[in-house]
Amino acid sequence: MRSSSSTAVALLGAVSKPVAAMFYYPNPAASVLEHILVDNWGAYASNFTSAITPCTNYVTEAGEPAINSRRTTSAQWLRVAFHDFATADVAAGTGGVDASIGFETERAENSGTAFNDSFTFWQPFVNEFVPMADLLAIGTVMSVNVCGGKYIPYKYGRVDATEADPKTGVPEPSTGIEETLAQFAQTGFNQSDAIKLTACGHTLGSVHAGGFPEVVEESAITPTNTNGAVDLDNSRAVFDSAVVHEYIDNTGARGGPLVTSFNETSRSDLRLYESDGNKTMLELYGQGDDGFQDTCVDLLSRMLNTVPTGVELQPAISPALIKPINVTWDVTSDNQLTLSGKIRVSDKAQRMNSMSTWLRMSSDPVPVTFSNNHTETLAPEENLGISAFKLDGSETNATTQYLPLSVSSSDISGATSFTVAPAGLEAQTFEIQDNAFVVPSLTRIADGTLSVTVAARTNRAEFDPAKVSVKIATPLAQPLTLTPTIVRTNVPLKEGESPLADFGYWSGSAAVENPTGAVSVTLLSGEDVVDTLLLDAGVAGW
Repeated sequence: MRSSSSTAVALLGAVSKPVAAMFYYPNPAASVLEHILVDNWGAYASNFTSAITPCTNYVTEAGEPAINSRRTTSAQWLRVAFHDFATADVAAGTGGVDASIGFETERAENSGTAFNDSFTFWQPFVNEFVPMADLLAIGTVMSVNVCGGKYIPYKYGRVDATEADPKTGVPEPSTGIEETLAQFAQTGFNQSDAIKLTACGHTLGSVHAGGFPEVVEESAITPTNTNGAVDLDNSRAVFDSAVVHEYIDNTGARGGPLVTSFNETSRSDLRLYESDGNKTMLELYGQGDDGFQDTCVDLLSRMLNTVPTGVELQPAISPALIKPINVTWDVTSDNQLTLSGKIRVSDKAQRMNSMSTWLRMSSDPVPVTFSNNHTETLAPEENLGISAFKLDGSETNATTQYLPLSVSSSDISGATSFTVAPAGLEAQTFEIQDNAFVVPSLTRIADGTLSVTVAARTNRAEFDPAKVSVKIATPLAQPLTLTPTIVRTNVPLKEGESPLADFGYWSGSAAVENPTGAVSVTLLSGEDVVDTLLLDAGVAGW
């Protein structure tokens, strides 16, 4: 067994040669982010969507105060993403969506509490595999998709900034049109792009006298409108083209307070829309709602995918129709080695009852066949999940059901994969391995210490347990921003007594003080990742 001193190294590079660990398919980052995207309500929901359900909700308030504040999380999340993006300099290859906004909240251009409120909600979701910048982007994707817009293909792999962007660049209400267009040009967006992106961003939410008294008069503040909100259009919680139609038709909110403000110098949207004689706004008007939605998907995708040079985004995540959830080896209290977890199956909703609650998709059992020809027949749980996604050919939200799996290692000896074959869906095969694994029941965080136990094969010539090592990655609070920093630590291991035939046990521990989110435990054989376990995910976990 190779052991090394316990050395905490901040911002250490990722483990070399990462491969798909058996617990997370196809890899931990994609699996966790897909969970946020797909598991929105009902059974095993990710909790992420709770902040924008309903779309009139505000993340830090509840009940009557939330209603009276007239603040809107979905709109704030778009604003946070835009402000983070707006300091991009595409020619220099700097800035973009990198969560640097967390260091920039004291700047006048970032007025209001939206940034820290949003980061406070996102913080528990940050871990080794999920940076704040990816959550910032997914916040926009979910706000648009959940609140009436089309799905923006979501790529991942952003990297969190370690300091404020030295450039400023967010147009303020008083910014002149030439400077505004120059700031957009720096990000790679021309005049037409700038107008369209602004209209897309201003179809949700309001402008508040509490944050922008130079735009909205304080008389807007009332007991039932405690922040003095003036809506950008007459459907502030719906992502639609109303902002365009009301502006062109001079109806409703007439384009919102950044068009109609009592203070002429604060009419930044009006200056932008009129900068080409309203040509672009008339073009959006002629597209209708469907065309407007397509335009917004294109421009918001470009915005979210603007990242610093050297950051390589991964392919867009698609909802998995079949997905193993926390399928892992563990040792039971009577020292039996068992593979257990759940299989999530997504499908079109079949029907709704009169109370508009989702009924189960199917009670049919689902066969799971291992590569050694052993078959388990899984019965679905009663409770369903609901997704914001609509599967091909369906006008209703997809539902998800969960199939509990538990099988003894003796039944699947020698198996290297299993195949799930629900009726009506194409069967899918997932790899497994049992050379070595983190023992979940013997791995925990308590009293500031992470204790880990791993089991490794001692009876296979092709596998050397002496090459096994463990690293942990802990998200911790850092100064000047609510984005956690990730601190990586090598855990020294000592061999102990194993209750399993043909397996050795090795254990170790490391100090873990006040993690802000899930701590990842990575088991390696040499440089290859063989297992990964996320501990204490809290509200961000299953």
